[in-house]
Amino acid sequence: MIVKAQSLANGLTVLRGLVAVPLLLALQGGWGWWAWWLLVVGALTDAVDGWLARCGGGGSLWGARLDPLCDKLLLLAPLLWLAGQGGGASDPAIFPIPIPLWAIWLLLAREFLVTEWRSRQPHGAPAHWSGKLKTTGQFLCFGCLLWPGPAQALTAAVGGSLFWAALAMAWLSGIRYIKSSLA
Repeated sequence: MIVKAQSLANGLTVLRGLVAVPLLLALQGGWGWWAWWLLVVGALTDAVDGWLARCGGGGSLWGARLDPLCDKLLLLAPLLWLAGQGGGASDPAIFPIPIPLWAIWLLLAREFLVTEWRSRQPHGAPAHWSGKLKTTGQFLCFGCLLWPGPAQALTAAVGGSLFWAALAMAWLSGIRYIKSSLA
């Protein structure tokens, strides 16, 4: 049972990483519902693979290294698309609160720095609650920003506000990860 749960958890992790490409293509193609559902599926695989790993007696070292990388791939797709849209400033009907490009690049920089740091850790640097909160905040932020249905202006405004909270949490959790390795 333990091996099966870990294998299924690892499979879901890989699936999450692979969803990034069709998500980016859906965003570029203007297929809003496809993009939104791909993001939701990716977010759900993140929750389920973590639960399966815990049920299986703990995750594998491979999964511990791959999970944050696949999170990054999935979350970078809407972030890069948003950067390509000028932070949303190009369409105030969709993005009533545009996100400045410097803020998008600041979040990208944090993601690359922490990914580089984690890759150098001997056991994959297990996720801390602050990192999990950051990832959850990012999924909620992008879920709101990408929502293609009714009340799109409202959800985009909520998503824009969540972006700032996710950016702050990203840097706070990143500093926490690096400080913990220095202690």
